[in-house]
Amino acid sequence: MSSSVAQNILFVDGEASSQVSELARFVGAQTGDGTAEFAFADGSAAAVVQGCLGGVLASAGEEKLEAVYNQLFAVVALDGPAETAGARLALHTDAIVGDLALHCTSAAAALHVLNNLYNVLASVAGGAATGAARARVFEAIVAVAARGGQLGSLVPLVGRVAALAGEWGVGAARQTQVLMGLRQALDAAGLANEAYAVELAVLQLGADAPEAAQVAGAAIVRFANLAAVCDVDALASAVAGVQGVDAAATGLLETLVSGDYAQWTAFAAAQGPALARLGVDAERAGDKMRLLTVAALAAANLGQPVSLARVAAAIGVAEEDVEMWVIDVIRAGLMQGKMNQVARSLLPTRSTYRVFGAEQWAQLRVRLAAWHQSLGDLQPVISNAKLVAQQQAQQMAGQARVTIKE
Repeated sequence: MSSSVAQNILFVDGEASSQVSELARFVGAQTGDGTAEFAFADGSAAAVVQGCLGGVLASAGEEKLEAVYNQLFAVVALDGPAETAGARLALHTDAIVGDLALHCTSAAAALHVLNNLYNVLASVAGGAATGAARARVFEAIVAVAARGGQLGSLVPLVGRVAALAGEWGVGAARQTQVLMGLRQALDAAGLANEAYAVELAVLQLGADAPEAAQVAGAAIVRFANLAAVCDVDALASAVAGVQGVDAAATGLLETLVSGDYAQWTAFAAAQGPALARLGVDAERAGDKMRLLTVAALAAANLGQPVSLARVAAAIGVAEEDVEMWVIDVIRAGLMQGKMNQVARSLLPTRSTYRVFGAEQWAQLRVRLAAWHQSLGDLQPVISNAKLVAQQQAQQMAGQARVTIKE
């Protein structure tokens, strides 16, 4: 069969024997083997997989790559009872994935194949073996995406990577290994926000992991340097209980969680060399502390005007620059409010607390009590207005009544 004919092979559902035969003909066309049926040695999954290695399928070309690999997966899955299909696929996952990664020149096409294999392993019975195989496929997806400049395609997965790792059924050490590989790849690609999210996922796996202290310190530094990430409560929760974190990083976290801009300035002056050693960008960290300080000031004065002069003093800027900082705080999702240019004040209507603990609950109870009292004070006014409205309605009804006498 010529290569042009091989490109027109239709891959269809069918019995294992027909799948093997179709795949054998394609392999024969790829390799130039002129034997009659290009049949594999004994039709077993192991023989079929072996015949497809060495770049035979991996060099099939983008237009056929996904189809021929799907057929290979079908051949392996159909080679025995359905309840062990996943285990059979898992047995050959390393060989298939390694060969594809080595020989396929199209990262996009290879990612399609790996994604299909990952989903097939998730959908067939196979127990723990399929979970471990999915972890291996995920590693390959990351490696291929990184090599081909396709890591951006994995960004939507980052937010649920902890849940994905939990589905594999492998130990925390193996999950950590895979996620650390993802973090390294994202870092190398300049995807710092996503790398930070993966660091938080790693820390969720356990505070006593060997990597926990290093990852916690790195996450603290990254949070300080990232302009777009402001959820300090998530960071504080993730690193809670981790032992052995660098002292300067711990001090930085404490300042981020509960300090203000003035405290940050003092801390940065005292710990400048240590922060530089950790890789903290003092200017970016200072800007973040300004945002957090404005949000904290707003949270403490919800519904009450705060003078722009007070805000300026709190974050160490000129009063004419406060508006820009308030806009940045709003863009970061830390607060909502209105500025009064005439009164030169800010009226915060909503603000996000950095952490929500006993002190914040106490403040909330006080505010709820005040609102309840205000509603109580309004009740007589509302009742009186309702009575007046009823009386007016009755009077108008009486005036509109017409009696006709004969």
